[in-house]
Amino acid sequence: MDWQKVAVDGEAHFRRLVGIYEELGLEVRLEEVKPEEVEHCTKCLQKSGEKTYRVYARRKQEAQE
Repeated sequence: MDWQKVAVDGEAHFRRLVGIYEELGLEVRLEEVKPEEVEHCTKCLQKSGEKTYRVYARRKQEAQE
């Protein structure tokens, strides 16, 4: 299984998401993106000046293959 996009969020929330996915035994990868590159509304993130991240996850066992 390849990397699956699981979320797009700002700095305030992505750390919690990463923790949840890691607790589930998944490997997590972050990709910083510009708000205008995201397909949904990011006005609140832009207004607060937060960096925006795409969060990807995959099973750890697959990462080793």
